[in-house]
Amino acid sequence: MPQASWHLDRRTFLRGAGVALALPWLEAMSNANQPVARPKRFCAFFFGNGVALPGRNQAHFQDWHWFPHTDGADYRLNRSLDPLEPHRRDFTIFGGLSHPSSRQLVAHNTVDIWLSGADIRVNLENSISIDQAIARRYAAQTRIPSLVLSSQGGVGTKSRSTTISFDAQGRAIPAESIPRRIFERLFEPPAEGDRAARERALASGRRRVDFLQEDARSLRNNLGRPDQQRLDEFLQSLSEVENRLQRSQEWLGRAMPQVNRNAINLDVSPRGPTDYIRTMLDLIVLAFETDTTRVAAYQICAEDGVGICDRFPSIVGIGGGGHHGLSHDNNSLNWARYDRYLAEQFAYFLNRLGSIREGDARLLDNTMALYGSGTSTTHNARNYPTILAGGGNLGLRHGRFIKQQTERPLGDLFVTMLHRYDIPVRSFAENTGEFSEILARN
Repeated sequence: MPQASWHLDRRTFLRGAGVALALPWLEAMSNANQPVARPKRFCAFFFGNGVALPGRNQAHFQDWHWFPHTDGADYRLNRSLDPLEPHRRDFTIFGGLSHPSSRQLVAHNTVDIWLSGADIRVNLENSISIDQAIARRYAAQTRIPSLVLSSQGGVGTKSRSTTISFDAQGRAIPAESIPRRIFERLFEPPAEGDRAARERALASGRRRVDFLQEDARSLRNNLGRPDQQRLDEFLQSLSEVENRLQRSQEWLGRAMPQVNRNAINLDVSPRGPTDYIRTMLDLIVLAFETDTTRVAAYQICAEDGVGICDRFPSIVGIGGGGHHGLSHDNNSLNWARYDRYLAEQFAYFLNRLGSIREGDARLLDNTMALYGSGTSTTHNARNYPTILAGGGNLGLRHGRFIKQQTERPLGDLFVTMLHRYDIPVRSFAENTGEFSEILARN
């Protein structure tokens, strides 16, 4: 049956005088090409140094313990997490999850493997992080395969990374930290001269990669097995570069989404943490809403006192020194108050996703948002504080605190999440099975 004239495709453009303008989501798009496949999105938010878990003999145990005191659907959020109460039906808290090989590590190392679950005990060799596994699945469908962000930027050092994203070879992906530059990369088209130069550079780069791959394949037949394996890994890297170049060429000529620059505060820096963090979260929401990317990872706070984010507690008036210093005093109420501050920022993000309609659903319903740390307390790489929110349209069921009696691989949850993104993995992050408890029952 022909499509009615008032039904629009999701990627409809206005064209005139040589200008192509991408439209935002319109209700007229909801009935076009039924059934409509909504984009599936993923984001992860990491904070270092664990959370305050005061003991039963401490005065603030009852009110300021990060984990609820009872599990199941009738749990009560303590003050560390109660900013999330309005979203109770949209998230699950997990207790007793961790990566098995990390449990014997110096816990600050877990920043590197929070999203990958790699065994780095011998040589610090990492593997692909879950955000990048999902990004590879959807890379061809968006202008930007993934957003990799942190408050510090760059990659840091091994075991003290300032990024939480790692590529297929386990290499750290540099994180972006300057909101204005992120916005320009996402939404501002290059000038005509810059665009022509970029087209030439992309074409030239792709030809060079083609030549390199051809020479490498010829060389392979003359190598022994170990060298062949190393060369194969190198060829895989070249192939990924070639794919990225090809995608960049394809997207260069397409219209960029039109957004209101004045609706987002770009004049921020980590020296004003609340405005800065919320601008970073706003950029992710805007990138998701415009389908500029479907994957994002943001390291809000690094491990072990690394970077300006260690000073966030004192800057926002909580006191008690740096975040890492606070985390070495489990009696500190200031540490618990900082946990609450971070929960307020995550609640802000959920508010934003929940307020944006996408046809008959919310943006939150088509997005999984992972929030947590790679340690429970600062030097304990077990019982990771973990919250998974959203994803109702991806088959998730929320509203509970699910506590394990013994430590369980976080990879079980990751594998189940990957399956919801149509990635048919059997193993990831040292999983021993799946996490069917999180799935909605038909």
